[in-house]
Amino acid sequence: MVAQALVRLDSNAMAVADVMAFRVVKVTPDDPVRVAIARMLEENVGSVAVCEGERLVGMFTERDVLRLAGEGPDFLEVNVGDVMTRQLVTLSPSDEILDAARVMSKHRIRHLPVLEGENLLGVVGMREVVRVLVERLWQTHDPEARERARELLSRPSSTLS
Repeated sequence: MVAQALVRLDSNAMAVADVMAFRVVKVTPDDPVRVAIARMLEENVGSVAVCEGERLVGMFTERDVLRLAGEGPDFLEVNVGDVMTRQLVTLSPSDEILDAARVMSKHRIRHLPVLEGENLLGVVGMREVVRVLVERLWQTHDPEARERARELLSRPSSTLS
C-alpha cells in the first residue's frame, strides 16, 4: 500500500477512490420520480443511485429529469425504474482520474458509479475530476491533463433548426 502511494505521487497519478464521494444518495426502482427529484434537491446532488438492496441497478440524473419534463406533465408519477439509465458505465476505486475523464468524455456523462465487485462504494462526478485535472495541470503542466480537461469542458457542436 505504501509503495502504491509512492508510485502515485511520483507519477502524478491519482486514483478515483481519492476523490469520489463515499456518501451516495440512493432510491429504489419502485420510487416515483418525484421522490428521486426531492432527494436530489435535498442533498444538492445531480444524480441518485438506483439500488435494489445494496446492488446498483441504475442511475437517475438531472438530464433524465429534463428529458422527462420535455415529454409531458405527468412524468412525476412515473417510477424511477421505468426511466433510469440501465446501461451503466462504472469505474473501480483504483482507476486513475485520467481514465475517469476519458470515460466521461467518451460517453458524455457527468456521474460515474464506483464499484468494487458488485458493491457500490461511491460516485465520482465531473466536478471532482475537473478539479483534479486543473490542479495537476497547474502543478505539472501535464499535456494529458490539459487534453482531458478540454474534452470534458467542451460541448459537442450542434446545428440549430
